[in-house]
Amino acid sequence: MSESFAMPPSAGIKHSIVLCPQCGSPQIQLKQTGKKLGGAIGTFAGMLGALSSASKGATVGAVVALRTLHPANPLNSITAAVLGALAGGAVGCTTGATLGQLIDETVLNNYLCLHCGHTFSNS
Repeated sequence: MSESFAMPPSAGIKHSIVLCPQCGSPQIQLKQTGKKLGGAIGTFAGMLGALSSASKGATVGAVVALRTLHPANPLNSITAAVLGALAGGAVGCTTGATLGQLIDETVLNNYLCLHCGHTFSNS
């Protein structure tokens, strides 16, 4: 009975073969330069932004703690800063990679022919 519900491996999947416009070879590789660079820049910017915000928050927290005379645990603010930096880096990486992929698809020559070395875009 499970055979009636089984789908062939290629069902619903559309494959498009990209050929090199110079030599006609199907041996093509995606370079994804924009996606990689955007992800790296986004991660760095996200982490810097989160750490900057965390340092401002830690300063305000220290001032409030001194005024109320409750000792503040420095490990709490360090932990919050590290977790905030990781979260900011993750969000920045995702945003940067998405933007980089858009740039790859529209602006850059994102395809590399492994046969002749020609780079080209598919648009």
